[in-house]
Amino acid sequence: MQTFRHIILPIAAALILTAGAAIAGDNKAAPATGAAAKKPAKKPASNLDYWLGRAKTVTTQPAAADANQPAAGEGVNPFRPKAGRFRRSDALPGVIELSNGKQLPGGLYTTVEKPWIVWSEKTKSWRRIPFVNLLSITAVVEEERNELRWRWKGMGEPERVYTGKTYPMRRMHWRFRLIDGSVVEGSTKGQPIFIEFGRKITGPFILHERQKGKDGEKLTDLIYIRKLVISRKMMDAVIADVAKQFEKANAAAPPAGKKAGSR
Repeated sequence: MQTFRHIILPIAAALILTAGAAIAGDNKAAPATGAAAKKPAKKPASNLDYWLGRAKTVTTQPAAADANQPAAGEGVNPFRPKAGRFRRSDALPGVIELSNGKQLPGGLYTTVEKPWIVWSEKTKSWRRIPFVNLLSITAVVEEERNELRWRWKGMGEPERVYTGKTYPMRRMHWRFRLIDGSVVEGSTKGQPIFIEFGRKITGPFILHERQKGKDGEKLTDLIYIRKLVISRKMMDAVIADVAKQFEKANAAAPPAGKKAGSR
């Protein structure tokens, strides 16, 4: 009997120790792996929070510098080259030369979708010339003089009374040279020409058939278009020439706040 107890009791004690160790091992948290390692997502308070949580950070680049705008610290140069086309899609590059010798480069255009309507005295007919078909327009002066101002002496009296004042008068027609090499010469009335340069529009200029000035003016005071040329090459050349004159004038000018000749 005593021998049985010596055998049974150690075995029972070993079984109890093993069971306790197993229970203690179950109570310890096993190291989480994979999806179990992630914490449960917190429920968003609203739809806005949900979408904000899904939003991704976007890396943006600074906007490219506008070629038409001067760089920081750079002075404004009205003759800097302009990127892109003119504001009017139908504008054509060219130069207007005025009777006083001034040259105006830029984009030339007239009334939208309106051709030049020219009366040809040679053929006794009207010609319709689209602006895009032009190479040049040249003024042909027929007559110019200073007229004496006068009035009728009285009602129904065919006698002139001269006031002693004069005014300039000019009559002209126009020579249209087309891209096919042909020339149409005649008069046109009332159609304007505009020119755009550096986002500034000058005009309108009218191809008059007859010009009349004010009392006391001279013929040179009656400014008119001497010639109009459609040519990008000529426009660029005139812009470059004007830019040089602009830079030369700025170089010769005294610094701001200092009068010429002062030390």
